[in-house]
Amino acid sequence: MRKFLLPVVLVLAFSLLAVSCGKKAEGPVTLTVWDYYGESTPLKSVAEDFMKANPNITVNIEELGWQAMNDKLDVALAGGTPPDMATVDMTWLPKLASLGALSDLDKLSGGKLNGKPISDCYSAGALNAMKYQGRTITMMYDFDVYCLYYRADLFEKKGLTPPKTWDELVEVAGKLKEGDKYRYSMQPDAFHPTQFIYENGGSLLNSDNTKAVFNSPEAVEAVQFYSDLLLKHDVAIEWTVDKGAFIQGIKDGRIGMFSDGPYMMGVLKTGAPEMSGMWKVAPHPVGKAGAGSYLGGTGLIVPEKAEHKDAAWKFIQFCFDEKEMTAPFTKAGASPALTAALEAPELSAPDSYFGGENAFACFLEAMNTAKPFPYVRSWDEISGYFGTAMEQILLGKSSVKDALDEAAAKADEALAK
Repeated sequence: MRKFLLPVVLVLAFSLLAVSCGKKAEGPVTLTVWDYYGESTPLKSVAEDFMKANPNITVNIEELGWQAMNDKLDVALAGGTPPDMATVDMTWLPKLASLGALSDLDKLSGGKLNGKPISDCYSAGALNAMKYQGRTITMMYDFDVYCLYYRADLFEKKGLTPPKTWDELVEVAGKLKEGDKYRYSMQPDAFHPTQFIYENGGSLLNSDNTKAVFNSPEAVEAVQFYSDLLLKHDVAIEWTVDKGAFIQGIKDGRIGMFSDGPYMMGVLKTGAPEMSGMWKVAPHPVGKAGAGSYLGGTGLIVPEKAEHKDAAWKFIQFCFDEKEMTAPFTKAGASPALTAALEAPELSAPDSYFGGENAFACFLEAMNTAKPFPYVRSWDEISGYFGTAMEQILLGKSSVKDALDEAAAKADEALAK
């Protein structure tokens, strides 16, 4: 009997081993990817190359608009059927992360991206933005931080140098303006004033994200300075929708300086090619606490309930392959987040549009002190309260302290829900 059983046992053992090994090599897989980039998405070309290299994996990219994607992904992660992978605006992570529905990419990746430690692939600011409660929940694909764009031709003509401090900003802006032209552009949103709050040592929420502090003395002082550029010093222009397209304000000379991200380099080149050599980029002037910027951009995520996690991670790694990592810039005009991509010839070469300088270097430097918005589920709501306060302040309808106090009270209510 034992002679009979031994061959049977061995056959069964080898059968189980074969099945087990077979699981490592997935059969044909269709990877569902939700993407908000639009027509200029870099993922299409990357996916084509990926499928050639991985014929057993089909990448199905579903294009969604920015707002539609925001809404649909929120529902899918909260309890619906999520995709295998998705592009997300980094400003969405505050509400998405709190759902606990994003895969821990440290576990999925083994802590490495294409064989290199993830910690060696990004700047400190990016690494911080990619984590939630100690877990890496996204791989930053492109990034958005703010530097100062300025009319270099006018600066040279008037003997001006880029301002390095807030006081210098007031002085230089006063010399640059000519009536209603060549002013510092400002926006009544949550993004741009945040930079001034960070530069003054302030924060948006407290350390454990339970209470709004954008009405702290440091924050009030920063927003007061921001509004004074418009209402007291008369060196700024508040750019609202009634003034038309932003690029038009640049072309007709109403705007002489503004704070914005690297994507604006592509906007300038496409929308105002005739202004080549007239613009340059410098670090934004700082307050008493030094540099700071809001940190946004695009991240790649794998939902916790994704059907094909391993295939999704394989595709994400391919997006950061040496031959593919500059696609956000070459296809979408966005700034790649990977440090190696920023050092690639396409991005590190002197740029004739910006006076022969490497403008990307300024944004890479800004990444080191940039901070993401607080990771709380109610951030969209809180951001709305803050933005409304800024509108009231810049219209002169409310004092800085009163407007921020009212917004902070509403934010605290949202945080307590």
